[in-house]
Amino acid sequence: MFILKSVASWVEKAVQTIQNFLVPEDHKIQKLLELEVDLLPTSKVRVKDLFVLFDYDNRIVKLIVRSIKYKNNAGLRKRIAEYLYDEIMEMSSDITLFDGIPPLLVPMPMSKKEKQKKGFNQCEELLKEVEKMASGNLEISYNTLRKIRETKRQTELGRDQRLLNVKGCMQVFDSKNKIKKRTVIVLDDVYTTLASFSEARRALLSAGTHRIIGLFIAH
Repeated sequence: MFILKSVASWVEKAVQTIQNFLVPEDHKIQKLLELEVDLLPTSKVRVKDLFVLFDYDNRIVKLIVRSIKYKNNAGLRKRIAEYLYDEIMEMSSDITLFDGIPPLLVPMPMSKKEKQKKGFNQCEELLKEVEKMASGNLEISYNTLRKIRETKRQTELGRDQRLLNVKGCMQVFDSKNKIKKRTVIVLDDVYTTLASFSEARRALLSAGTHRIIGLFIAH
């Protein structure tokens, strides 16, 4: 077992090294991360059940999000996951106190075709980093909320078109009743029109979820 874990750890480090070599981090971002990510401007969003870490209008924040979203940069992903972890643990503590049961965390899903084409789902990758830090103290599901049909790229559409584009594209698969009368936290990268989150919320509510919270890196 120890040998298998050692091999898995070595493979993971090798993959990350190759990945960062092929897609090097922006030097300005790296310098900032080495100093203080706390220097990044926090989001001004103050909406019930929506939590956003940073202000997307900031150039550095944009570069960080794009590096995670399109390049799956391991270094930046781990650094941002640390901030997500702190936020999630605080939220989980409050929710568990009031609900009597901890929340379930799910990533914003991609369709099979989207994920296959891109090679990864950045929200899943971030939650995997958070899961490592939590050491079993958080419950995360990568398959409960799924995208069941293809949609056009949201960045190419206006607000109303985005809502129509994602309507009915998600479904909950919950054979063990994990989400019944429970709070679910949905992790996504950027909050823009909330079209995808609204669809995720619809699917989760229809499956019996008690409360849905959106957690975003930036807006």
